[in-house]
Amino acid sequence: MGKGGSSAAAQPRERSFLANTIQQNGDKITKRSIREAIPAEYFVRSMTHSLAAFAWDTVMVFFALFVVHQLNAVVPWYCAPALWLGYWMYQGLTFTGLWVLAHECGHGGFTDSRMVNDTVGFIIHSALLSPYFSWALTHAKHHHYTNHMTMGETWVPSTANPEKKSVKAAKTTLGVWKRIIIVFLVGWYAYLITNETGAKQNKGQSHFSPASKGLFKKKDANYVRASNIGMLVSAIGLSYLAAHFGMFEMWRSYVVPQVICNFYLAAITYMQHTHPDVPHFEDEQWTWLRGAISTIDRSLGSFADYKTHYIVSSHVAHHIFSEMPYYGAEKATPYIKEHLGKYYKVMIPKPYLGSTYLGFWKDFYWTMQKSVSVGAEEKSEFLWFK
Repeated sequence: MGKGGSSAAAQPRERSFLANTIQQNGDKITKRSIREAIPAEYFVRSMTHSLAAFAWDTVMVFFALFVVHQLNAVVPWYCAPALWLGYWMYQGLTFTGLWVLAHECGHGGFTDSRMVNDTVGFIIHSALLSPYFSWALTHAKHHHYTNHMTMGETWVPSTANPEKKSVKAAKTTLGVWKRIIIVFLVGWYAYLITNETGAKQNKGQSHFSPASKGLFKKKDANYVRASNIGMLVSAIGLSYLAAHFGMFEMWRSYVVPQVICNFYLAAITYMQHTHPDVPHFEDEQWTWLRGAISTIDRSLGSFADYKTHYIVSSHVAHHIFSEMPYYGAEKATPYIKEHLGKYYKVMIPKPYLGSTYLGFWKDFYWTMQKSVSVGAEEKSEFLWFK
């Protein structure tokens, strides 16, 4: 019985350069060779630079909040929907940029000080209702086992038979939009609470439970509890603000951009690791370097890339050297591209209606439609989307 539930492996189809996969043994490309190809200064972490980025994003959050309320008080009522939509889009990106900085704290790429990293990361993630230490622990596993079918963490694909009714339904227009809406509204917390899209054997495991043995070790228990306390304190603070200013004010000022931020996290991660031409690996074919360079550099457009600290456009560098600061990863990317050659994966979207940003979301829809389940193919040792 072939993988994916079919009686035989499917016939291979012609694929793009994204299918190029580094040799398991004997290849001249190694993590060390990649590092030696990058100027050493790009690995240097600057506390001044990082804290300035944190301060700037924080100021922009409150500045945007101030501006939207000032304008809301003077514009005609019929302009209010467009005004708030613009605020939500901008603030959602700003929240995501802050979230990316907290993610960098968890990797140790923010500064050389673990205390500073954990303090800043804990504050940001708690304020955005994400468990800092808990997620950092499982995210490290995602980096270690990228595109591994059994040990991977986040967006591990299904192995259901492509002829299965539910798989076909997922590829229809209605099915794609249904999945996108679910990811938008609850995808991030579904992952945190029940490990949806994670490895099958860890389904049902929660980031909020120290007893989740599939996600944490015994020594991690207090970190999980601390993460929960951080979120609880933030929830209490947000509840106080809602009581003082009103639920509607809290909804339009904080909840909507926070939901948008969560969607960015899910969608960006998905697009960095998913394309019909990028393989997934069983244990016997997987290597750390194979997984790391199965990552795809993309783009949300110059403004959104800047707002999200280039996490989308320099993600290959980030996966190989997760301790590298984001400003170093951005500069190191051309060197990595040159060194990896045909193994470097990049998919810059074609502008849609003149916008690279819209092109990214068009590609997101297409990828969601084409990348539902993986299975074996003849003459290939890897698993491919069907």
